[in-house]
Amino acid sequence: MSAPMFIITGNSPKQQLLGEQKSHCQDCQRTANHSLYRHYSVRHLFWFPLFSMGTKYVQVCTRCNLHSEVPAPPPDSVSAAPLLHRRGFMFPLGVLLLPCLVLPALGAVLSIGKGGSAAASTDEVQPAGFEQRFSAQAEDDKVQSEIQALFEEVGMRAVTLKASSATVKGQVIRVITVRSTRLKKVDDGDRLRLLESMEAVADEHFAADEVFLGLQGRLLWGGYSHRAPGEKWSRVVDGSTPNPEAGALTALLGREMVAAPDPAQPAVPAPPSSAAKE
Repeated sequence: MSAPMFIITGNSPKQQLLGEQKSHCQDCQRTANHSLYRHYSVRHLFWFPLFSMGTKYVQVCTRCNLHSEVPAPPPDSVSAAPLLHRRGFMFPLGVLLLPCLVLPALGAVLSIGKGGSAAASTDEVQPAGFEQRFSAQAEDDKVQSEIQALFEEVGMRAVTLKASSATVKGQVIRVITVRSTRLKKVDDGDRLRLLESMEAVADEHFAADEVFLGLQGRLLWGGYSHRAPGEKWSRVVDGSTPNPEAGALTALLGREMVAAPDPAQPAVPAPPSSAAKE
């Protein structure tokens, strides 16, 4: 059983001397100097002042000590009550809200400082052997420029695009990737539309090739699409999707194995020529 929690709260009476003024005393029946006081209560929590309440003004005759309540004087004519008594609750509230306001603002400043096209840098972990087998050709650069323009039209300028390809026995495998640190803020519907735009460009230029497309965030892949020659696109949009570069490398290695001769098969001897038979 948990121990009971005690909360200490209450009111503290306060008195503040505001100055002296001449006024008619009802007891002395003459004009005399009077001291003007402000009386109020301060609500506290664990003895920390939160706010004031019940304010009233009293003047005291310096001759006969008669106390009489008077209307509040104009605000500019007397000094205000201490700030801690009037707005004490703002200090603990500010301490609680400070991390909520400062940390997001600091993150936004750091993000802007890294902005521009360089802000789209991510941890590009590529499968081993990908860079050695895939490279950018002239047609890849052209498609990369077209897709870059598509992303700029929808307001995604801080992205990094990369298009590369590899060829085995006349069969081409292409990979087009888009990396953005802000991909996490793009919902699944918009990611799907981005992939469809990339697919349309790939169909226009690479209809006879196998194509892998990918959208990558800061760390994880968040969009994947693949199409073999003559087939339909197969796409996945989720918080974590397959790596298109790994898929392209696997497809390339598979085609290289098919294209390579089987060492287990003995060489078929060539038939003798007609001259040898004679």
